[in-house]
Amino acid sequence: MAQNVVLRGKVVDLALHPISPANIKIVETNQYAVTDKDGDFYIPLYKIGNVNLTLEFTFIGYQKLVKVVETKGETIELGNIILKDLNLALETIDINAKRNYEGSSNSSLIISRDIIEQTSALSLNDLLNQLPNRKVVAPSLQTVQNITLRSTFASTTNGRGAYEMNNSFGVAIILDGNTISNNMNMQSFNPGILGVGNSLITSGNSYGLNGSPTTSYSGDFAFSGTDLRQIPVDNIENIEVISGVAPAKYGDLSEGAVIVERQAGVAPAFLRMQLRDNATSYGYSQGFKLPGKAGALNIGLNYVNSFADNRDKLKAYKRINGSLMHTNVFGKEKRLKNTLSLDYGKNLDGIKTDPDDITDRVVRFDSWNFSVANRSSYRVNSSFLKNIALNLRYSEGHQVSYTEEFRNVPYVIMSDATTTGIHEGYYYAGIYTAQSLIDGRPINASAKLDFNSDFKTGSTTHFLGFGISYDYGANKGLGQVLDPGRPRSNTAVASSGNASKRSERYYDFNLAVAQQNIGLYAEDMFKLDVFGKPLNVRAGIRYDLQNSLPSFSPRINVNYELNKNIKFGFAYGLSYKSPSLGQRYPGPTYYEIPVINAYNGNAAESIYLVYVNRYDYDSSNLKSPKSETFEFTSQIKIKEFNLSLSLFNKNSRNGINTVSQQNYVTLPVYAATSRPGQQPILTQTGIRTVAFSFSNFENDLKSDNQGIELILNTPKIKSIETSFNLSGGLFRTNYQTNSNRVQSFDDLGPTLPDYAVVAYYPSTKRISYLSNARVTSSTHIPKISLIVSFVADFSLLQKTVQRADAGSPLAYYTRDGRYITLSNIDKTNINYAHTIQTNAEINENNVPHIIPNFHLSLAKEIKKRLRFSFNVYNVFNYQPYYITSTGTYTYPNAAPSFGAEISLKL
Repeated sequence: MAQNVVLRGKVVDLALHPISPANIKIVETNQYAVTDKDGDFYIPLYKIGNVNLTLEFTFIGYQKLVKVVETKGETIELGNIILKDLNLALETIDINAKRNYEGSSNSSLIISRDIIEQTSALSLNDLLNQLPNRKVVAPSLQTVQNITLRSTFASTTNGRGAYEMNNSFGVAIILDGNTISNNMNMQSFNPGILGVGNSLITSGNSYGLNGSPTTSYSGDFAFSGTDLRQIPVDNIENIEVISGVAPAKYGDLSEGAVIVERQAGVAPAFLRMQLRDNATSYGYSQGFKLPGKAGALNIGLNYVNSFADNRDKLKAYKRINGSLMHTNVFGKEKRLKNTLSLDYGKNLDGIKTDPDDITDRVVRFDSWNFSVANRSSYRVNSSFLKNIALNLRYSEGHQVSYTEEFRNVPYVIMSDATTTGIHEGYYYAGIYTAQSLIDGRPINASAKLDFNSDFKTGSTTHFLGFGISYDYGANKGLGQVLDPGRPRSNTAVASSGNASKRSERYYDFNLAVAQQNIGLYAEDMFKLDVFGKPLNVRAGIRYDLQNSLPSFSPRINVNYELNKNIKFGFAYGLSYKSPSLGQRYPGPTYYEIPVINAYNGNAAESIYLVYVNRYDYDSSNLKSPKSETFEFTSQIKIKEFNLSLSLFNKNSRNGINTVSQQNYVTLPVYAATSRPGQQPILTQTGIRTVAFSFSNFENDLKSDNQGIELILNTPKIKSIETSFNLSGGLFRTNYQTNSNRVQSFDDLGPTLPDYAVVAYYPSTKRISYLSNARVTSSTHIPKISLIVSFVADFSLLQKTVQRADAGSPLAYYTRDGRYITLSNIDKTNINYAHTIQTNAEINENNVPHIIPNFHLSLAKEIKKRLRFSFNVYNVFNYQPYYITSTGTYTYPNAAPSFGAEISLKL
């Protein structure tokens, strides 16, 4: 029966000194409270059922305490709630990430502040090394860091594979309850020119980049997930990674979520400095109690300076971040809690001119971002409604992608025409500096209104959450600022001959129609008694309207407690991800075909006619990518051993990729008769058929992902003060395209009328396998505040298999537009022998044997205020290699990376 209940108690430290203002959260009702100046708390709950409530007690710098309370009686005295100062003198601290079956999802993996304190990290990405089946790598900021969840694909030569980009784009990064959206990022050249994977600004190959899968570099990350390099770790309180079925309250995701909660409130000052072989990092954070009832102010500053190679410092990444959070409670019973957040971040990323590069190429990827967010939570005294929460956030940024290079060609021919047809072009000097600028100014505004309530059906208490969200996004940047008279080398029409080329034009990002998403959700959480054992159910449904595309997403997480030592669960869910603004509005694509180039060295006595084709992309048929997930989980405790096991099947559909479209046009053939001082006279002598192509976005990708994840934690062996953790997994991804693969080839001229200039291959169909495992030993000696961790990391399996006929063409086009099908392939046929391909590019990524690597870290505290830590990745400098099928020497383990960190608590 529902009743009025009061929770009373006092939050203190080990010396019984009051902690104020400590935060208290009631998980089931999403209600918040804080302690008063004496550490006391008084939480009246109106018409609450006779149920168990989970209370979380937190205060910055102290270990989180979770307490389950049974609501029997009118007043529940909890007495002293003792929080322990977070330091290495504690008997029990979290060393490895753990599954949380009482969390928001069966697949929830929690990375607590204990772990964050022990991890040398330059960005959020480094903390995610805790994920099972993820290879441990040294902290670095020299490549874009996207997170992919529960999938594996063959590596690509530029690190920008369509499947990887789709997966990372579908992972939501949620900071303090608000999604950091990458939907408005349009930092790329027009994808219709060279396809999505090759549309980003990149460097040359002259400088090298240690640890990267490619020797070229791009700092752009349009069409993929948020770059995790932007998120510092100094003031992160907790990370929850949901690789499976997320709660219904989270929308605009298809592959999972990374939920980050930051510290807010009173805290001592922390000074941190990290020195790595190629990076330095400085951090400061502190929380102040303001006078009177003005609440608390928390500030944080972080600066990072890193280089790809300290010897030449051509490639650099610098980042500065600042945050300010004001927290306060209002009212007699302190029912209203409000947190205002201001964040600013600036990145300077790029490559200086290489003295050995004759083109004097420079590339820059600079950006800044500012956001203001407000979180309000109000406890309601109602028989049904228990809490109302409102989250508001506005962010805007400025992204600048710039490249320049020196070009030296005989002359440049160009056209600035923007309509389809034959136009007269221009001649320019061929010695110039080609400059390209992509200027983006993404803005995002979001509002979320959440309600929490409870009600009873029979003897079962239901905790119901429901709400509505609205997201608005646009890009107010200058766009693709390109001068057709100063073209890049790979978009310039050849000055000699009549070679066709895709061409670039200025495109204003303001022309893209703003994106609007609306979401509604309802989710019920309850517990049933089945055969005398508790069955926990979290079931919900979500409705989204993403750019006028409706979708329903049912989601359910169920787990059954067979006994105190065995739990198993099942989860099912659908989720949808809105296409990005750049995918919906990439801008017009132009293709230039020279009709005649009669040039005699004098522009006044020459003429250039060019056929310009303009293609305007129609996004009306572009659907939202979606994923359907089935998951089985179990947790088994044998004595003090804890085993967590997850089996999953995830089917991803409607993935977005650029698909090549082949077209033909019939053009006149002219002969030119020169005239002194005038343009030549043109006489039509015939016609010719010319092929051209462009790419457009389609829902072309699909994948089926299966796998297993395993985490085993052992008890501490007291005699050696050491515990062990085993983590690993096996992923299998079967992925393919809906469309046939297309590839163009150089035309050898009219001597071979049946020569293949465009070949069609079977649709891409590959199966990739990935298995990694690691064993971590952690020696923790509380008496001397010392912890030593040793990690043995193993690459067990990395392999990709593709269809046997992947390199055999199905058909091809000739230069005059004739379509010729192939049934029996003749490898000696001069017309299409050049189109027959091998599978060597896939074999490059197959690891032939198990490859180990070893890492060491240690940390020592002095008087609970000063902490020193030291770590070495690849501590034994183990550098195995293997020779690929193409004769390439591959070294899978990076060179040793050293780091040290000093943390001072004032």
